[in-house]
Amino acid sequence: MVLEGLNPNRWVLGLERVKKALDVLGHPERSYPHVLVAGTNGKGSTCMYLERLLGVAGLVVGTNLSPHISRFAERFRVGSVEEDPATLSSLQESLSLELAGLDLTYFEWCVVLAAELFSRKNVDAAVFEVGLGGRFDATNALDPAVAVITDVSLDHTDLLGTSTAQIALEKAHIARPSRPLVTTASGDALEVIRAHAASVGADLHVVDALPEDMLPGAMDHLRKNAAAADEAARLLGHRPLGPALADALAGAFLPGRLEWFGDRVVLDVAHNEASVLVLVEHLAARGFSGVGVVGVLKDKDYKAIVRTLKRVCRHVYIAPVRSPRSWGAPEMEEVAAIGGITVCESVGHAFDRALLTSAPVVVTGSFYTVAEVRERLVCRGWPA
Repeated sequence: MVLEGLNPNRWVLGLERVKKALDVLGHPERSYPHVLVAGTNGKGSTCMYLERLLGVAGLVVGTNLSPHISRFAERFRVGSVEEDPATLSSLQESLSLELAGLDLTYFEWCVVLAAELFSRKNVDAAVFEVGLGGRFDATNALDPAVAVITDVSLDHTDLLGTSTAQIALEKAHIARPSRPLVTTASGDALEVIRAHAASVGADLHVVDALPEDMLPGAMDHLRKNAAAADEAARLLGHRPLGPALADALAGAFLPGRLEWFGDRVVLDVAHNEASVLVLVEHLAARGFSGVGVVGVLKDKDYKAIVRTLKRVCRHVYIAPVRSPRSWGAPEMEEVAAIGGITVCESVGHAFDRALLTSAPVVVTGSFYTVAEVRERLVCRGWPA
């Protein structure tokens, strides 16, 4: 098993260990141009749009995503295909001998594995999703040809700052002198990003949503993410044109992001107030009126998340998630006081209760919540 024994919840912000690891390995990341994608929400979809655009343009693309939903191998894609887990395990085993003593964290290992894997696979370009913030995130040890920052809102305020301006500054540190920095940010966040780009000499490109006819039926936030990917592809010199561009964008898919199962169940990994608001707008536009299943990590603004979701849900079933960072009984009792809430023993139990209502169901709140329900729906089938 890849990275067995490492705690995925251990975060040690800083670049020294990854820089040292890449140096020991002879800097595999320098064998291909790569893009860093940071932001509060929309990083994953932006990465997938960019993967598709570059792939349709004829490139073999390596994509490093974070976190995964169902399988660890989801984090490592080459040519739009997940890497074989056995290959990843063998690669980590071989690299462990060279990197002994560096005490890399789980996420740092993911970055190093991806950098080396993509070099060995001779990719033409790579896309790396930033894990947390930007300034001290392990991916920032790389030297991107293009950096991208999606919309910025409040999340991880205990680590990144309590305002969008502070958080934007953390993310802006992925910018590089004399290289393009693409962003869809607005307001205070944009002004901070603009000022930082000027201070380091980055070439700032501010983009807005693509026209609706280029991505029919997509909400504004997805068209903005697609616009950021489109600009990054253009700056790399590999932007498909005409019908190929529309086909590339239409073919992008990421599990657990506004993922519908028939007309009744929708899964979305929204896990902060801003992303849940986008989810609610999507549901309202579809005339959704049903029930929700929510599991949240306790460092999130869980009251705001549930209150926002209740705009389209007449009842919400809440439950702990399978993580040591899960909210617990005290937090769920606070939320239950809102009214129209049922506390359940598990996400599975909450989903069972939701299905019994015969109403449409939205499952959200965290990657863990979506992963548990998706595993049963896609891989094993939910019991009747």
